[in-house]
Amino acid sequence: MGWEFEEAGKFGSEKAADDYARRNNLDPRDVQITRKGDEVQLNIRRSAVDGRNLRDNGEGRRDGWG
Repeated sequence: MGWEFEEAGKFGSEKAADDYARRNNLDPRDVQITRKGDEVQLNIRRSAVDGRNLRDNGEGRRDGWG
């Protein structure tokens, strides 16, 4: 059985994506950070998002939740 991940947005750097995940107290095993060209894609395991209010101040984000 594979884990289902949801797109959380695109960031300007791996550090910005990692900072977002840390601010929201996400377990590193619940996030995937991948580089796609000049952007970084952050995906979060669906079970880690369910029922949570993720804080988003937009810092480092290029799109996604707002």
